[in-house]
Amino acid sequence: MGKQKLKDLVKQLNTDNAPPDGWRPGDQVRAAKPKWRYRKNKDGFMGSENRILEEEDKPEAGKVYALTGGPGSRCIANGSSWKESEVDQELAADAGKSS
Repeated sequence: MGKQKLKDLVKQLNTDNAPPDGWRPGDQVRAAKPKWRYRKNKDGFMGSENRILEEEDKPEAGKVYALTGGPGSRCIANGSSWKESEVDQELAADAGKSS
């Protein structure tokens, strides 16, 4: 088998695996846009060289997070990310026990 361009391979796979009534616009997978945040450089400007790719910050199933807390604690209410607000599993298990 000779070399095949990726574009041609994708076309062939789409043709071979098309549903009986054909492809619809709703079948298309949308590419996720990266989220960027900008930081100011020493001159106070926010240029493209100062952009930082933001990681998607969402809670994960099965993990325990601190939603509220005292001043300075890492919790969602104080503006911390979900990852920063994650509670250690041992502490979460101890908090669930009643005396």
